[in-house]
Amino acid sequence: MSLEYRIERQGDTTTVEPVGDVSMETVEVLREVLRTAVATHDSGRIDVDMSSVTFLDSTGIGVLVAAQRAAAGRGVQLMLRDPGPIVRMVLEVSNLDRILVR
Repeated sequence: MSLEYRIERQGDTTTVEPVGDVSMETVEVLREVLRTAVATHDSGRIDVDMSSVTFLDSTGIGVLVAAQRAAAGRGVQLMLRDPGPIVRMVLEVSNLDRILVR
């Protein structure tokens, strides 16, 4: 399993788009990508485009929550965008859809 990603910056918004499964086997890639995005973003927002994520487990949820908290600590808003049905269901079951999804 692998997790690919794309990053795009326009103005004060950085969009991170992970592609594939976010699971215990691939979560380190997402952790590092988000850590770097948060560390290099001074203001504005980070959108995590979840439209190409096909699976999300609890380790991925933990990374997303930690990244949102780290971003907030730097005055940056980090939110998820466009989760597919499976990812949305995981977020709803964990009651994180209201906190993480734009």
